[in-house]
Amino acid sequence: MSRRPPPNDVLLLIDIQLGFDHPTHWGSRRSNPAFQTNITDLLHGFREAARSPIAGARPSIIHIYHSSLNPSSPFHPSSDGINFQPYAAPIQGELVISKSVNSAFIDTNLEDMLRVLEVQRLFVVGLTTDHCVSTSVRMAANLGVTDHLDKETGGLVKGRIILIEDAAATWERGDFDADTVHQVQVASLKGEFCEVTTTDEVLKMIYSTYTPT
Repeated sequence: MSRRPPPNDVLLLIDIQLGFDHPTHWGSRRSNPAFQTNITDLLHGFREAARSPIAGARPSIIHIYHSSLNPSSPFHPSSDGINFQPYAAPIQGELVISKSVNSAFIDTNLEDMLRVLEVQRLFVVGLTTDHCVSTSVRMAANLGVTDHLDKETGGLVKGRIILIEDAAATWERGDFDADTVHQVQVASLKGEFCEVTTTDEVLKMIYSTYTPT
């Protein structure tokens, strides 16, 4: 029996930039202490999968970065904060897209890129859960970027948008601590806009998809 062709997978990393290291701009505590470790593990897993010997098995990695129009922002092009965190920096062959608003789809070519890739599983991670991650997940679902027509039957195939909850993070907002803000945002996205899972579960999925049997 021949093996089913692997799905077209994309790991979408949103705004993992030095500007989030600002000592006072964001707050004193971030949710998900394991965020950096999980991002590192996910990038390693997807990069290893990109070298899979299975025919047609080439997951893509797309890095989004925020380029603010506000000169006082930590993400303004005049600031070092616009640069990627070292642990999440793109390597050769990975796609990089600049945005200037919360959504990674507004005034960018991300939607076109995902449609060209015919992505079937879109894995989303990054900063912050309640701002750019949430906005981008909602727009991805509304635009149907993982849906495509089957080349043989012509029928609509529904893809999957998957938020990796322990590879997204945020800070406290007003009287609400960072964990509460994060958890409420994840709960509001789950089901209607995306699936929600963990780094460990995604790495198992990637390993089983791209490892020869």
